[in-house]
Amino acid sequence: MYAKFFPAALLYINGLLYCGVAYLFLTDMNYWLGQLSISSRSDVGVTELRSVYLGFMAGFGLFLCWSAWRREWRFPGVVLLALTYAGLVAARSWGILVEENYNDLVLRIYIAEWLALVLSLLAILSLRRPAG
Repeated sequence: MYAKFFPAALLYINGLLYCGVAYLFLTDMNYWLGQLSISSRSDVGVTELRSVYLGFMAGFGLFLCWSAWRREWRFPGVVLLALTYAGLVAARSWGILVEENYNDLVLRIYIAEWLALVLSLLAILSLRRPAG
């Protein structure tokens, strides 16, 4: 039963979250960068960060929402979601465990990324069709 709705719901919720984060960086980027302890030295740096956080996250969020809506796009959508979270977990693990560079917000994001990775892997398993 859950396999029917779970992957689409996971894609849709993640898509809305990514679009929401993009909106936050559109409205008050300096506040959110400050919360992540990121400071910019120039306007070029602000433009670069805005292109990453706003452009990529909005595009990725819209893709995930589209994947949730179109049945034939669900499997590629959850695979991309799992690969994305695997990359985020790996990069953040390096920063936290090796470089020991983190704060409370970064730890919360790290835990959320691990949870999202596990949920993405479960969504992939629920979309797999039995052979034969």
